[in-house]
Amino acid sequence: MFQVPFSIYKPLSKNDATLLRKKHFEKWENFFFHSFEMEQQPAEITEVREVILQSWNRSKEYEDLNPMIQGSVKNISDEELKIRKENEVFQLIQPVLKQAGQELSNENHVLLYCDRDGTILESSGDSRVARNIGSSVNANNGAQWSERWAGTNAIGTSMILKQPVQIFSSEHFAYNCHEWACSSAPILDPLTKELLGIINLSTTSDSFHSLTMMKTIGLANQIERILFHNYYQAREIMQNIYIENISKWKNQIVILCNSTGEMIRVNDDAHADELTALMRLTVKNNELPMKKEWEEEVTLHNSPYRARYKKIYWYDRFIGFISILEKKSRNSPSPTSHNHYAKYSFQSLFGQSDSFKSSIHLARVAASSDSNVLITGESGTGKELVASAIHKASNRSEHPFIALNCAAIPKDLLPSELFGYVGGAFTGANPKGSIGKFELANKGTLFLDELGDMPLELQVQLLRVIQEQEITRIGDKARIPIDVRVIAATNKNLIEEIQKANFRKDLYYRLNVIQIELPSLRNRAEDIPLLVNNFIQKLSLKKHHGPNDVTAEAMEILRKYAWPGNIRELENVIEYAVNFSTNGIITPEDLPKHLHTKPTLAIETTKANPVNQVEVEWIVSVLKRVQMNVSKATKELNMSRSTIYRKLKNMGYNIKDLK
Repeated sequence: MFQVPFSIYKPLSKNDATLLRKKHFEKWENFFFHSFEMEQQPAEITEVREVILQSWNRSKEYEDLNPMIQGSVKNISDEELKIRKENEVFQLIQPVLKQAGQELSNENHVLLYCDRDGTILESSGDSRVARNIGSSVNANNGAQWSERWAGTNAIGTSMILKQPVQIFSSEHFAYNCHEWACSSAPILDPLTKELLGIINLSTTSDSFHSLTMMKTIGLANQIERILFHNYYQAREIMQNIYIENISKWKNQIVILCNSTGEMIRVNDDAHADELTALMRLTVKNNELPMKKEWEEEVTLHNSPYRARYKKIYWYDRFIGFISILEKKSRNSPSPTSHNHYAKYSFQSLFGQSDSFKSSIHLARVAASSDSNVLITGESGTGKELVASAIHKASNRSEHPFIALNCAAIPKDLLPSELFGYVGGAFTGANPKGSIGKFELANKGTLFLDELGDMPLELQVQLLRVIQEQEITRIGDKARIPIDVRVIAATNKNLIEEIQKANFRKDLYYRLNVIQIELPSLRNRAEDIPLLVNNFIQKLSLKKHHGPNDVTAEAMEILRKYAWPGNIRELENVIEYAVNFSTNGIITPEDLPKHLHTKPTLAIETTKANPVNQVEVEWIVSVLKRVQMNVSKATKELNMSRSTIYRKLKNMGYNIKDLK
């Protein structure tokens, strides 16, 4: 159902149009300048539509917009406009736009085509109207007409709703736009339902015709039919090429990508993150339009590969490429051969928020040095991923990356895990002895997670090892020299732990050479759509099918939720939603029930540390979801039983009472 005011389905006389504009203006003026409660006004046929009220409220939230703006307040550069016009969809639909523009040349209408961001790429139709709307409201090529930059308007509101929308006169947010009546319809990808662009027809409000909306929808449907026919045949060709290559290269990694480097199919799920980053860099670093086939040396999972690339064309149009990754054999064993590689790189970390980018900047600085690093942040913020990325980008990347969760190992066994032991060192020990994590990490990086849970007596030994760069196995007297960089992580406030005599000050300063604080997910909510799309893409590759879209309502729920479990919880929620979604679309009904209600605590915790308070809310919500099965909760929370009991106890909870 499209959003059209009921009062203007019928043809309007000039007097009717004038009266209607006047009544709309009164509503607009009351809403923005007199703060009247709209629901208290008398109901009448010109009552403001709900879709307009919602858009007006959204528009008011932008600090740099006000109702007296001319129209669009943002334009892209000529260089950027030229790049956007090279878009595949824009080039494909040129015949439709040209024909429609000719048909409207004497019809008092202007046709605007916008890309998925609401940027006008082309205008045509009545040249007099085009000049008028361009000069009066900045409806020119390169102007951005999303609600963010123009307030309520047919283009921007249609983008948000993904539905046809008609805006008449003073229903527009911007005062100068009140002269116009505009009809817009979205152009959706026939396969994924992703927004590709917007078709808009505009005319002066006194020249409005009731069939304009139908003409707009007809153009959008015509374009979508062209895209469907083109995409279907192109995808079929690409799939056939992929099938031929996986049959030919049975023991190699075969990747099918679209023209932007986004993976469509891959026969190796294990390295999805690295492959995604590699394909994006391939498109970014190579002059793809200049090459049809090429080879290069790449590194995957710290192993050398020969990558073969071949572009795929459809009617002389570049639509994607196939990539074959063949592992190169080593002539001789490497002295540093091992199986402890860092799994994640900086390309695996997604976020555009200022707080996240600031943390990643510090991490990149840390990667260029050899200093010890302390990573702080709540559980689930990605501390191990950042540690892995630092190691992978450092000069130690060819050597082991060893991770140890200090809270997951019983304190009596932790020394042997770290330093190793000789045969017969204690009852139950391996007769042949065992190498500790420090020795395994020699020349590389040792990541100590949940360092704040390490016992005090072991902190003394750890400090000595870091200072002396040598270890002594339990039960032995020989000193073994090591070269290990330590990256530590904790969700505790170590300064408070030092004051409570739970953590050594000298160890804190030895590790805290470079400190990186990772923001919680609720403090970088603008990154949630990016993270959601990344998780969906990974799951789609893994499961070889969708979903590939999230409704605006579901995304709004995800943005507003507090995320006590941070990114780890978000990833679990998306996997849950993928399993329950239908038709490739995640709706609010597909999300776990606890996201729809605000989590509450059973006790008064207003005086508690905010970080600990949020964390315990997360623990309680998980326990309730698994029917108080602590064993299941340990797996989902990635915590030991003792850690769960201790954290609950510290916040005044008793597990028996919860049960």
